Amino acid sequence: MDQHQFWLMIGPLNTSLFGFAMRMLNDRALAEDALQDVLEKLWKLRKRLDSNNNIKSFAMTVMKNKCIDLIRKEGRYIEAPEEYESQMTVQSNYEQVDMLEQLKKRMNLLPTQQKLIVELKDFQGFSYEEIEEITQMSVNTLRVNLSRARKKLTEPLRDEWR
Repeated sequence: MDQHQFWLMIGPLNTSLFGFAMRMLNDRALAEDALQDVLEKLWKLRKRLDSNNNIKSFAMTVMKNKCIDLIRKEGRYIEAPEEYESQMTVQSNYEQVDMLEQLKKRMNLLPTQQKLIVELKDFQGFSYEEIEEITQMSVNTLRVNLSRARKKLTEPLRDEWR
């Protein structure tokens, strides 16, 4: 595969890959570096990309792994959700803060795997089967984690939505 073919295939994915990295890492410079590293890795693997059925899934898998590596390196990888339950309480000044901003803040408090699943399903629009391929989790595990994550994101906001 030459450079032109590579960019025809990978170029349209840049926005999705960068958006994914931004939401996972919450740091523009880090997300740009992650995107650059992922593009470099995809370039090195370009001969295998021809045979890969779902290039978007493969590229997202590479980006997911890169983001998790960076999160772990910074010591921000969250394993146990119980530790962060207390940080997800409703703030008294919801009227002054946009609901989307509240959801973004709550997304950052989710365990990394739940955040990843919400990002892939709700923001990127991947199917459960594609997410299963990216994360190597069973569909049932994905559904449970997605349900728990959505509950953590929306439960404190129920009073505001009534």
